[in-house]
Amino acid sequence: MWRALAGARRLLRPLGAAAGGAPRAEPPPSRAPPGRGCAAAAGGGAGPGALGAAEQRQPADTVLPKFNIDLAVALLRQENAKDICVIQLSPELKYCDYFIIVSGFSPRHLHAMANYMLKMYKHLKEEGGPHIQIEGKETDDWLCIDFGNIVVHFMLPETREVYELEKLWTLGPYDDQLAQMIPQSLPKDFIFGLTPNSSDRLETRT
Repeated sequence: MWRALAGARRLLRPLGAAAGGAPRAEPPPSRAPPGRGCAAAAGGGAGPGALGAAEQRQPADTVLPKFNIDLAVALLRQENAKDICVIQLSPELKYCDYFIIVSGFSPRHLHAMANYMLKMYKHLKEEGGPHIQIEGKETDDWLCIDFGNIVVHFMLPETREVYELEKLWTLGPYDDQLAQMIPQSLPKDFIFGLTPNSSDRLETRT
């Protein structure tokens, strides 16, 4: 029986261990060949075949969004524009489709918003699109970009209060408002033909 137990103990020893010695160290993992380590790590060790399959799954032509009024407002909100006002103009004016007025916290904020809008337009514009530039670069309180169908004004709050572009493009100038007002007159019942002595007659009646 003791011989059987001794034989079982020898079987339970680690393979390759010498009698009374330490177990044999396992060989280090094989290193990836040069130039393939990053690709194998990114693909979970699947090899270059998996990387090629991933590239084939990506669309060849990426469809970029159009630079329209919705995208313009989204970009302004992303740049923390203050008090965004969008005015849809009448086609009879033949100026633009949308008129946007926004405020900035500082001159630096105004220039940052305008430059970002111009950069995104150049990135998304279609072939044959108009050449766009920023107007008012030499000023610190007002900038303007004319995108053709969209015009954007960047202004400081105090400058915006002075020019009141919202009222100008929605109500029109004050003289035009007066010209559009319908002249009104009081009804005949409210017009009294008073004479110099009529006041005396009214006093005697009371």
